[in-house]
Amino acid sequence: MKNIVKLITFPFLFSFGLFVFLLTKKTTKLGYAAFRYLFVLTNGRVNDHLSAIIRITKKGKTEAANGVLGNLSKKEIEHISAKIVEDGFYEFDVTLDNNLIEEITAFASETGTRYVDVDKKNISYSTEKVIFDRYNPISPRYQFETSDIMQNQAIQSLVFDPTLRSVATSYLKCNPILDTLAMWWSVPFGNKGASQAAQMFHFDMDRFKFIKFFFYITDVHTNNGPHCYIQNSHKGLPKAIRKDGRMTDEELAKIYSKDRFKEFTGKKGTILAVDTRGLHKGKPLTEDVRLLFQIQFSNSLFGAPFEKVKLSEISEDSKGTILKNKRTYQLFSESE
Repeated sequence: MKNIVKLITFPFLFSFGLFVFLLTKKTTKLGYAAFRYLFVLTNGRVNDHLSAIIRITKKGKTEAANGVLGNLSKKEIEHISAKIVEDGFYEFDVTLDNNLIEEITAFASETGTRYVDVDKKNISYSTEKVIFDRYNPISPRYQFETSDIMQNQAIQSLVFDPTLRSVATSYLKCNPILDTLAMWWSVPFGNKGASQAAQMFHFDMDRFKFIKFFFYITDVHTNNGPHCYIQNSHKGLPKAIRKDGRMTDEELAKIYSKDRFKEFTGKKGTILAVDTRGLHKGKPLTEDVRLLFQIQFSNSLFGAPFEKVKLSEISEDSKGTILKNKRTYQLFSESE
């Protein structure tokens, strides 16, 4: 009886939440919860159907672009997109410029962050900001606020990069929205806070369809938090693990063959594109530290809460990019 009630209630809550979103551009908490429930129930089919509609209504055009990923032709961009469709990820041959890395590292070493509170069951960050101290950690994860990182010119150059936008357009098959920016330090902390720090396998489900770009700002080896991914898992989950929550390596080893567990190590500057609808995690650190920057493009803003950002300093080129790509950069505005 309980399941029957859910089968009736959650589709209604989702439909009502979607209706409210179309009117207000805001997602209700119940609408978002129902959306996540239906993703699990339908094994992602509800996302796929809605994304097919968005591809028609918000159609995007894949174009050649020159930027942080190199001078890419339309054919090369479509090849990258096809590999992500097949595997769920793509590791680029190019890396970030050293000057860019140094500027971001200096910023991250001098700017206050909020840390994960490991004593709370759900993900919760401190109210106070602290300067990251690698030698005296009090949490496994220290995350910067979007409004802070967007004041950095090196970060802005990545946010408005045309090659990232073109790959996102090709993969999402629509005019994309840049909806999430994140940067955080990770440190060894035993096994405490592994769930809150996203160091257990899970899937992301904040939007209907999305693509993340990860940038390693520090060298990443097997012991300091490489991104881990189960190849092809973005296409659907076996019924035995079709649930919304964290999963252990041992649990997943019973489902997937060893060769599908991918671990991405790399020098600082390494760039990955990942569909984190697939199962993934940051491997818990046992030594050293890791600094990672992330950009996410999505096909809609329905879902998790999003943050609008005012930019106090922005170049004329970036202003022009925002004006030419209003849907993509709709969450950004210039401070008055």
